[in-house]
Amino acid sequence: MKQNKNLEYYLDSRIYSSEDVQKSIEKTKKEFPNKNVKVSITLNEFGMYMITFQFENKNTFFNRIVIKIWRRFQKTLLLNSGNQSRFETYSGERRYGQYKTTRTYKPY
Repeated sequence: MKQNKNLEYYLDSRIYSSEDVQKSIEKTKKEFPNKNVKVSITLNEFGMYMITFQFENKNTFFNRIVIKIWRRFQKTLLLNSGNQSRFETYSGERRYGQYKTTRTYKPY
């Protein structure tokens, strides 16, 4: 599963007022219009505003289907990792500038 993403801002309380902090929060929310955002504001011991944005993953029906398909695909890759076709083994061993061996001699 995907993890939630976090974004943190640190603003000095001596320079920025609470109104400026709210404006920066609204500005950041406008930059990410399609995301669910939880905002927390704390004032630490050094006099800095810590603004953390937690972007939540949207659990839609389509996302759940994609995750299920991806898991099935990963399982098949694990099961079929030992059974490679001749083409896959040949294409994996290619090197730049190396000719394919035909094992037939054809003089000019």
